[in-house]
Amino acid sequence: MALIYKVHTVDTVKSTNSSVKALAKNDAPEGYVLVALSQTNGRGRLNRVFFSPKGTGLYVSILLRPTISLAPYVLTCMSAVALTDTIAEFGIDCRIKWVNDVYVNKKKAAGILVESAMNQDGSFRYAVVGIGVNLFPPDGGFPDNIADTATALFDVPPDEELRKRFLKRLLLRLKRYYEQLPEITFFESYCDRMTGIGSRVLVSEPDGMQFGTAVGIDSDFRLIVRLEDGTDTALDRGDVTLM
Repeated sequence: MALIYKVHTVDTVKSTNSSVKALAKNDAPEGYVLVALSQTNGRGRLNRVFFSPKGTGLYVSILLRPTISLAPYVLTCMSAVALTDTIAEFGIDCRIKWVNDVYVNKKKAAGILVESAMNQDGSFRYAVVGIGVNLFPPDGGFPDNIADTATALFDVPPDEELRKRFLKRLLLRLKRYYEQLPEITFFESYCDRMTGIGSRVLVSEPDGMQFGTAVGIDSDFRLIVRLEDGTDTALDRGDVTLM
């Protein structure tokens, strides 16, 4: 699946994912990339707010139209590995918290939101990969509600050239992994960069909450949790809090 990018940059949008989803529904081509300097309604997984101030982050959404069947979390985990590859290129140690968050020094530095639509035959109509990265510290620091849990990759003032270099390397990494599908060449990297394996966790799902221990990742990138009754469950939804 050859991926050719066409990058568009705007000053402000409500949400890059929402904008690209609207274009996808109107037959925009695969490879459309929207980069915003800020978002007024940045979104993360489970409808969480993603703080998106102007000039200090990278807010980008990429339109994909896979022609093959993929397990639900493949694109999310592919994007997480591409992102952590890129961060590592800049000499920064980072870890992935299942399924879509990237942590630096035990604080969240980036998140990924993949939203897709399927045809009646189960094939993809489109998939939108949204990536938000805290590149530089925001003026005045992070808001009080995330000040203890969020961090930026670079402890320097906003640098437009650095942002552009980071985006270019990220898109190249993502392109490489995507064009290799359905071969999953990033599974070991995803597992190696996981944080929390062996840790006690709280699993929050629509039908309730359970405690357990994270014991690994299966071949479909589901988190295997050993519950308190000794049974193992493979998570393909919900949220996990490290205890």
